[in-house]
Amino acid sequence: MEVDWMPSSRPSGRKTPGSNVPSAELLLQMGRIHESQARFREAITLFEQALSTATSTDDQAAIAAALTELGVTSRRMTKYAESEQHLTRARDIWTRIGDEFGEANALQLIGRTYYHQSKLTEAEQAYTQARNIFARYDNAHGQAITSRALGNISYDRSQYLEAERFYNDAIDICARIGDETGYGDTLMRLGELFSAQCEYVKAEESFNRALEKYSRVGNHLGRANVKSALADLYRMQGLNTKAAPLYAEARTIYLQVGSSEWAEICSHWLDVLSKEGDLSIASFSAPGNNEVPSATS
Repeated sequence: MEVDWMPSSRPSGRKTPGSNVPSAELLLQMGRIHESQARFREAITLFEQALSTATSTDDQAAIAAALTELGVTSRRMTKYAESEQHLTRARDIWTRIGDEFGEANALQLIGRTYYHQSKLTEAEQAYTQARNIFARYDNAHGQAITSRALGNISYDRSQYLEAERFYNDAIDICARIGDETGYGDTLMRLGELFSAQCEYVKAEESFNRALEKYSRVGNHLGRANVKSALADLYRMQGLNTKAAPLYAEARTIYLQVGSSEWAEICSHWLDVLSKEGDLSIASFSAPGNNEVPSATS
């Protein structure tokens, strides 16, 4: 999973001076733990408490940080109007106090909220503004995130050459800063782009490179996503005997990491392939058949 945003300051864990009330920073830290575990209601409660504490001490940076976290979590709960409202307030505060890093973070998160609503023009504007700020301060991680996001927008518009350019920009940055997960995420998108254009050899190469990156950093969900994508690629070419073991491997990993919906999708395609008459595929579709020879590393 791609990092949503980069906090401007590290939580200190202190309590508010002269009281037993946890500081805004500590509340934010606690909220991020809940948010990372998809306990969104608990996270929202803590972020609202952080906002109240920061407001009582007129700590503008902490107010903006709390609003940013509220915006991120609201988006993950598909409450897009609330997400936009929180993030816009956060951006305005970061701008007012002269924190351009915070401003750029808020802008790219606003872009993501727009993107999830298929508001591509608005998303493009927000991502471009964020990317320009990140570039001005040579913030490579921010540039990689926004380049990949702009590539996604171009991909959705079927502007494939433009999308490929953005993805390659992101790959170059990830390689330079050693961001293996970001590198893998972008290679996945590049593989999907090539697949959409029926450039199957290029797509297979990109997916396998992504698998290598995810395997190196132990990103199990990433590995499952790549194996499923490779299986789709082979299935589209009628290479069912190559697709089946990959669907089975992906299903096993999805179950291990708790992604039951994606495991069911893999099971569906295994059933489809088995019904097409190849007896060598039928064993892969059996529930609980996890002892599958590795088709790729």
